[in-house]
Amino acid sequence: MKRSKIKTILIGLGRICSSLEKDPFRKKPCTHMGVLESQWGKKHFEFLLGLDVSEEKCQTFQSLWNAKTQLIPSDPRRTNFPEGVQLAVISTPSAFHEDWAIHCIRSGIPNLLIEKPVALSEDGAKKIQSLARKHRTKIWINHERRYHPSYRYVKDELTKGKLGNLRSIRASVFTSAKNPGLAFSKLGGGPLLHDGTHAVDLIHWFVGKPKLRNAKLEIPKKGSIESRAVAWFETKTGVDIFLDVSGGRDYFQFELDLHTDTHRIICSNDGFRFFESAPSNLYKGFRSFVPYEPKQFPKPETSNAFIGIYEEIFQVVNGKKDKMEGTISDNIEILNLIESIYRRKQ
Repeated sequence: MKRSKIKTILIGLGRICSSLEKDPFRKKPCTHMGVLESQWGKKHFEFLLGLDVSEEKCQTFQSLWNAKTQLIPSDPRRTNFPEGVQLAVISTPSAFHEDWAIHCIRSGIPNLLIEKPVALSEDGAKKIQSLARKHRTKIWINHERRYHPSYRYVKDELTKGKLGNLRSIRASVFTSAKNPGLAFSKLGGGPLLHDGTHAVDLIHWFVGKPKLRNAKLEIPKKGSIESRAVAWFETKTGVDIFLDVSGGRDYFQFELDLHTDTHRIICSNDGFRFFESAPSNLYKGFRSFVPYEPKQFPKPETSNAFIGIYEEIFQVVNGKKDKMEGTISDNIEILNLIESIYRRKQ
């Protein structure tokens, strides 16, 4: 049976939707429109329209892609969508995800891809979930590392027990707040919600929902967004997880450092490194870590998280696959973990 292209609209035409595609260092495609306009994307999706509240963003999008756009009001309820939309991609600032998701669901759009976080609060995510169940709407949230072949390799190897029994995870997300835009504000959340959500998502993906043991927030002044969040979680099986998220660094780093009883695996934006236990050359009778390259580790040229999530959407929508990653239920638990840190502030 021939699988039909999925008719798609984009709501919010900024960085993750479009303009990051101009970054010469990023692996392409690295945006939603980049996927839709790729050779693979054109075979599987039909782009209908890009919508934004900013005339400037509409014009920039048009000039970059030679694609149709529509200037829309800030109130989602006053926006009408083209007929036959099968997928809406919501890539507005975080504060507006909830309202746009609700409007899309009520408008009868059957599939949504929402940028992270799905909402600014657990309650907001639950409202989306409740309405989606009523309308039988399928929802994906773009924590894209779940779809990256390198992270999937590590997840699969851990699940199969080939890397030993997981003992601890150290997760760090460090960014600069020099030019934060909406990222570190009440419209976008602090570094924990805006960027740390990716680390919390991966932790949830690797080990399920852990329990918060302790946490602290560094808040520069009363009523402001945190500049740093530190937390200690523990799973039911005794895996300790240490999370450090800061917006006050002069660099960007995203890293998960996993220790098992036989291996160490570093998963980072700077690359992946693997170590295994072997007889030590430094201390007689001891064992040390030795670096190695897994034979089956995905090659860089085959690794693209953005293609991965859209491929899953295409398969599910066309009835070729049932299982979905990063569901709304997962993200409610992720927001619950983040909010537990905010509640435990010191």
